[in-house]
Amino acid sequence: MADPAVAVVDTNVLLNLATPVVDRRPTAPTGADPLKALLVSYDVHTPASVIGELSDATGSDDLLSAAAALVLQASDRVTTHDVTNKVDDPLDYGLDRGESEGIWLANELDADLFITDEFNSTNYLFISLALEDRNTLFTTPHILCSLATHDVLPAEYVSAALTYYVETKHWDRQYVAQLRKKYLAD
Repeated sequence: MADPAVAVVDTNVLLNLATPVVDRRPTAPTGADPLKALLVSYDVHTPASVIGELSDATGSDDLLSAAAALVLQASDRVTTHDVTNKVDDPLDYGLDRGESEGIWLANELDADLFITDEFNSTNYLFISLALEDRNTLFTTPHILCSLATHDVLPAEYVSAALTYYVETKHWDRQYVAQLRKKYLAD
C-alpha cells in the first residue's frame, strides 16, 4: 500500500471542512464527514500557528467555535511543525502568518498538496507564485471533488456540500460550477 500524499493545510481549510459536521441547521449537508475524509486520506501537516489560530477561535457558542473545537479534537491526526524561526514575516501578499508559514512548510516538505481557501481573491495567484511546485495548489472545493472522485466521499454529499458553501460562505459560484462539471458531472 502506497504512503498517503502529504498535504499542508491552512486554518480556513480545516474550519471549512469541520463546519458542516457541527452545523445543525437544515441547510447543512449530512451523511459524511469531510474533515475526517481529509485526515484519513492524506498525511496532513500544518504550521503550529494554525493550531494556535484554531485554539483562539474556540470558547464561544458560534459555529466557528464549534468547528475549531472539532478540528482540535482531531488534531492528533495532523502533524504540526514549529516554523516561526524559519519564516521572518508573512509574505508580502496580504496573507496571514498561518498561510505564509503553510507555504513555507509545503515547500520545505515538498508536499504533494497545499490546500487553501484563498481562491476568491488575488491571493490565490500570489500563493501559486510562492509555491515551488506549481502543481501542488488545491482549494477546499477542489479537494472535496477529489475525495468524491476517489470514492472517499459520496458525490451526492460533495455536491450538497458545495451548494452549502456557496450559500453560506459565498464561495465563487462560477468556480464551483466548473469543479462540479469537471469532477462531479452534475
